[in-house]
Amino acid sequence: PEEMIFMVRDFLLAKGVAKNKIHFELFNTSGFQNKKEKEKLAQAFKGKITNITILEGGKTSSFKMEQGADNILDAALRNAADLPFACKGGVCCTCRAKLVEGEVKLLVNYGLEEDELQAGYILTCQAIPTSEKIVVDFDG
Repeated sequence: PEEMIFMVRDFLLAKGVAKNKIHFELFNTSGFQNKKEKEKLAQAFKGKITNITILEGGKTSSFKMEQGADNILDAALRNAADLPFACKGGVCCTCRAKLVEGEVKLLVNYGLEEDELQAGYILTCQAIPTSEKIVVDFDG
């Protein structure tokens, strides 16, 4: 169970085990997404529009969405984009893409390692736009 996995992880960290030595796998999540955080973002950015550009399969597509209102993946799917995804829970990394331009807030992240985050990768199923322009590259 998810709760036990995180309890064991926290115990190991408290005992001094290096974070990069602790490995676990989640097969689904219990809906642990922070709904209050999503609502807070929606209120903070209400009425502001983000221009989204998606690079995938050598093709470019663009659309507009309200900042803070939804994740990039769901908005793109509603705009007829054909993007890779599986769990939509921040676990599997199928929707992983590089954030080339702009800023997002990741609601949860169970799949990306720290070096991937530092390199600019995001989980589009958890990425809420917080800037006026976003460019996401699925090919990178």
